[in-house]
Amino acid sequence: MCGSVTISAFIDTVPLARRTLTVFNDDEPEPLVRMLRRMVDSPAVEVQAGEMSPESPENAVVVKDADGTELAVSSINAVGACVLLVNSDLYVTGTRSLDEVDTPAALLHLDEVPFTVTGKRKMLLIELSRYIESLGWQSDDNTLHAGFQYLSRIDDERGTRRVYDRLADSDTDLHLYGLPDRVPELSEDPTIHTEPRDELRESWFVVNTDCTADMKGVLLAERTGPSQWRGYWSFGADHVDEISAYLRKRYSP
Repeated sequence: MCGSVTISAFIDTVPLARRTLTVFNDDEPEPLVRMLRRMVDSPAVEVQAGEMSPESPENAVVVKDADGTELAVSSINAVGACVLLVNSDLYVTGTRSLDEVDTPAALLHLDEVPFTVTGKRKMLLIELSRYIESLGWQSDDNTLHAGFQYLSRIDDERGTRRVYDRLADSDTDLHLYGLPDRVPELSEDPTIHTEPRDELRESWFVVNTDCTADMKGVLLAERTGPSQWRGYWSFGADHVDEISAYLRKRYSP
């Protein structure tokens, strides 16, 4: 799929997966439903309040596919602490290390669902980026590709700098992409790709590949306006490898 394909084309052609996200909560389900609808802005995801019964899970978020098959159950507290009620300082200061990333399964199973996020709602993208970076940290003989639009953004937030210092110090084959306004000096030298292409300026991506299938993952997003993004994430090994092959071919040294 390389050829004349761009990162936008991967977003345009990802197979549409539909999900239902149901909130089970006795006290105040509607505020939680509204918060999740704003956070997970996708025509492919239906967010609803579930009817409480003796059989229903308590204070939980349940994700099902289009056939009604249950994919994941996560506690409301876990989802709230991860993306709904989180303080952005958690990411800015790097107080949570790669070893401590614990993304709720309910979010991970919104994979291959097209979404848009605006403003502070990009916490969802930050969380999935950290999750895929943590897969890279845990992997052996892996390659991690990360696009920042501008390379100076690696230094903009202490938390991001700490993450990529650790990845650079590991056995990960680290590739960083972005316009070269300021090239960061990491503890070990990664491979830097600074081609002046429009798609680098408009793209946010993290890809972990060259490892076992269960450790592969990709987050791919494209800026469509000020603080507005569209994209998806996926853990499909073939799909991850295809995007990695595209990056290697288009941005080979």
